Amino acid sequence: MRSAGLIGLLIALAVVALAIRSAPPAGDPRQEILRLVNAERQKAGSPPLHLSPELTRAAQTHAAEVAARGSLKLRAGSTEEMRERLKQAGYQAHAWTESLAATSGDPATLLRDFRQNDPESYRKLLSPEYMDLGIGLDRMDGTPLYAFLFAVPQEGYFARRTAGLHDLAQVRAAMLARVNAARKGWAYPLRANPKLDLAAQRHAEDMLARHYFAHESPEGKTVRERARTAGYDWRVIGENIAEGQFSVDEVMDTWMQSPPHRRNILDRDFKELGVGLALGKSDGGWRVVWVQTFGWDGQPYKPKPGPQ
Repeated sequence: MRSAGLIGLLIALAVVALAIRSAPPAGDPRQEILRLVNAERQKAGSPPLHLSPELTRAAQTHAAEVAARGSLKLRAGSTEEMRERLKQAGYQAHAWTESLAATSGDPATLLRDFRQNDPESYRKLLSPEYMDLGIGLDRMDGTPLYAFLFAVPQEGYFARRTAGLHDLAQVRAAMLARVNAARKGWAYPLRANPKLDLAAQRHAEDMLARHYFAHESPEGKTVRERARTAGYDWRVIGENIAEGQFSVDEVMDTWMQSPPHRRNILDRDFKELGVGLALGKSDGGWRVVWVQTFGWDGQPYKPKPGPQ
């Protein structure tokens, strides 16, 4: 049985109708808008935004659609439409915010009115979580039209969330401690076993590399074969897997709330533990894959003295 924690997609949409000014901007104002936005972000302590070609393509498509329709109002289904635009443009967003503006003012006036008329979206524009910007340009009823997209790229979000998972030895030690804390008063503590670590790690990496999530590999191999291939001659063997959690505590909470996984963690027949963790890009997405391999090889087991 599998345990999955899904990374949620956060979407915020906002529309701003700014006051129409007198003279249209000269040339392509994207770089000047970017410069002004980044100056404001610097004051707020945020890193500069990057003008993304992919986001700009999506924003340009949206600007053309809005101009043809002649209205700044978002239509029903606009979220799904933008998601498809981002996909077509090749941009993977964890979160995005969209704003529309129609104004003949210069970039400084554009941003000033943006701040005054939609402070919530403007606050997001300055947030350090947002890293990329796209700007679409068109005209609506003769007035310059701007479509802004600022986004949290999935890759950047994933890197931040998994920053604490790159020391595998530390992750394994934390997992063993958390498992044994759960077993306290119920079963003897488990001890780490490098052969079970190897079996668990190979399975985690295989699921990531070959884009599947299951106890059984595409060839039909299970934890039984994986453990023996790693050199572990087991008498009893078991496995937990999970996907999407960003910490030991998060994945343990997920397992402990699932009766089959909880039974493995607390099973008195198991004496040893292996831990596998694989993270990275897989089949167009970003994944964190966890494996616990439990076993006992029949050898005498002498737990450390102390209260259990």
